[in-house]
Amino acid sequence: MKQLLFILGTSLIVILFVVGGCGFSGYKNLRIFRWCFNGLPFVEQLPKILDHKSYLVMLQNNTELRASGGFLGSYAKILTTPNGVGDITVQDIYVPDGQLVGHVDPPIPIQQAFGQGWWKLRDANWDPDFQIAGEQVAWFFEQGNEKVDGLIAINLSLVKSWLEVLGEVKLIDYPDVVTSSNFTDLAQSYSEVSAFPGSTQKKDFLGAVGRALILKSQQASTKQLLQLVKLVFLKLKNGEILLWFKDSELQRIAAARHWTGELESDGNDYLYIVESNLGANKANCCIERNVIHKISQGHEQVNITWKNSGQFENPVKPFFWGGNYINYVRVVIPATARVADVIVNNRQLINKLLDNQYGIQEDRYEIETRGNLQIIGFWVMVPAGESRSASISYKIPKYQSLVVRRQPGIISLDYQLFVEGKLVSSKRIDNDVIIPIWTK
Repeated sequence: MKQLLFILGTSLIVILFVVGGCGFSGYKNLRIFRWCFNGLPFVEQLPKILDHKSYLVMLQNNTELRASGGFLGSYAKILTTPNGVGDITVQDIYVPDGQLVGHVDPPIPIQQAFGQGWWKLRDANWDPDFQIAGEQVAWFFEQGNEKVDGLIAINLSLVKSWLEVLGEVKLIDYPDVVTSSNFTDLAQSYSEVSAFPGSTQKKDFLGAVGRALILKSQQASTKQLLQLVKLVFLKLKNGEILLWFKDSELQRIAAARHWTGELESDGNDYLYIVESNLGANKANCCIERNVIHKISQGHEQVNITWKNSGQFENPVKPFFWGGNYINYVRVVIPATARVADVIVNNRQLINKLLDNQYGIQEDRYEIETRGNLQIIGFWVMVPAGESRSASISYKIPKYQSLVVRRQPGIISLDYQLFVEGKLVSSKRIDNDVIIPIWTK
């Protein structure tokens, strides 16, 4: 039973990323597992999930925030067999990126920020809907000769939480003792300090951490294993782990449990603020945000304030990885809303599409309709040591309830809701929430 806990439901793939050597042996154990946990998500699908598949775990650095959590710097490839996990390897994202052929035009904000003229795998987790972003990421991987049967997007913060459960780990080939408090800094140091084109030090370090975690997880107590299973399901529930499957039936099962990062409103009022750090730095180490949402007589106003507590405009390696926050913001609201104003730092923006020129256009916002939702996109620059704000005003029909979503990679944010001038909700949001607005 101890080994079977490793593959509880959907956490099968994610847990096996770290504890891969402790799968289960043979179909006898699989039958026992399915009997014990009958009815849990994916249990009846385990033979299909494990039948010689290739799953990629996207290791995202959420101190450089992107739509699905963070910058996609590395990935772990998990090869499965009908008996469990066959092999796990860690690779730098620039390896398959360098094998891409042909040309793909980038999303315009990426073009404006980097001026490169092409879209690559490293920036492919761009869409705020992970069902779309996952398909795009998988396509880029396959162009780089990686087979993809499924993707699991996690952030470095998950590895930190894993270390909190297991305690520190010692690395065989490195002098470092890795803890939950120093893991992010060590990963960043091995990624950038003394790195050079073709360097393998980042993947080597992450691979060493992965092997050490596998060993320690195999030696974990039953209590620790239960904590890890609880951790994975918590992260699935709050969107810190996102899933994408090539198999449509597996994707349907995951989507039904809201584990796929899909944009969906279910007939409610809706607010989802998605940030993308396009400053090629780790400014999100030092960003705090506050949201004040006002609803009154068919009008809504969303006020967002960002505070950048970083001390330096640019990274000062290896002591400080932040800098100015170059942030492309997308605010997702119902398609029934009619946008009146978008104001950034007291400047009213114009409703005009970004064009494909080099250089960031801070004077405008654009709107994309996506089913029963719309996405308002615009730039907000937050210099180190300063604060900036944005305000979006719109007319909207009356809804009974409001869905407020929290972006993966953001641990929590302060949120206040006023309805007809009355404070009805004030909380630190660390999960998606549904708030009643009006009573019938």
